[in-house]
Amino acid sequence: MRAAMSVSVALLLAGVLTGCGIFGGGRPKVPEGESWRDEVVAALEGTPGVTSVDVTVNDVDDGGGGKGPVVYGKFTVTGDAQAVVDDAMRRMSDVLGPDSNGVGLNLSITSPEGTGQNPREFGYGSARHGRALWEATH
Repeated sequence: MRAAMSVSVALLLAGVLTGCGIFGGGRPKVPEGESWRDEVVAALEGTPGVTSVDVTVNDVDDGGGGKGPVVYGKFTVTGDAQAVVDDAMRRMSDVLGPDSNGVGLNLSITSPEGTGQNPREFGYGSARHGRALWEATH
């Protein structure tokens, strides 16, 4: 009887801790405050080799009834496109930080050839949110 009660309490505690995010579950995270939204755009604008930035951070319906931020838009690069994109993505991930799985990414890049490209073509195919971008750049 005591063993069954101990197991029940342990399972309940594990469920509560997971739901609170202690073991990586819980709600998606976004950076604190509001300034990070402008800082993400400024990080792209300040990247050498980025010639134009048309990027915003919008709150969109996440499909579950809540709203989450998405870094959305496009930027244009010149020179060594891969090096510029790597630098831009690193700068953006530095703003978002490692605990930003609640920030979606929907970006396109125009290279010197004038073609629009998906970040996947530059090696960022798995970076669909801030934490994944952090992992890809650090």
